[in-house]
Amino acid sequence: MSSTVVPLVIAFLGIVGTLVSGLMTQRLAEKVKSRELSHAEGQRAEERQYETEREAAGALRACYVVLNTASLDYHSELNHFWHALHAGRVTDDLRSRLDDARRGHRARYSEAQMRVPDDVLATVDKVHRGLNRMYGVLKRLDGGFQPHGDGESLDQVHTQIMAFWDQLSEMRRIMRRSIGVPAKALGVPG
Repeated sequence: MSSTVVPLVIAFLGIVGTLVSGLMTQRLAEKVKSRELSHAEGQRAEERQYETEREAAGALRACYVVLNTASLDYHSELNHFWHALHAGRVTDDLRSRLDDARRGHRARYSEAQMRVPDDVLATVDKVHRGLNRMYGVLKRLDGGFQPHGDGESLDQVHTQIMAFWDQLSEMRRIMRRSIGVPAKALGVPG
């Protein structure tokens, strides 16, 4: 090789090396940026999932609160109505309050049917049917109709109303367990 060719080859290799190192640096920077974007997207997806789960848990908790309140109101109105019927002092206002409590409970129960897990719904359904059964007996007795069968006398329905607290407590216990509230945290036997 001549003395002029060697500096040209060295210059050529220097230029190629400079270009290749620039391209490699750019490619490495693109890979790093791609990883950062992928990681950030993964974090956003996790945050969206967490927020969705948190909102669903909040909606379920709210559903349980209003259903529990409506069940207690309905039960309380059944008890008030029974006392008035027993004393012979049923008024249109008491009838209206009982019917309002029944409608309120039915609305909360309908919402629960679409929202709560099946294991909780089985208990909620049992409470709903029990409250409505006592409602039917009291309304028939208020209307002057004779009891249809066992458990439909005025004294028997009162016993059922008082014993129903256990079913309401069981429903609350199952709802609390469903949303992860430990029984011991509430001072309630497991």
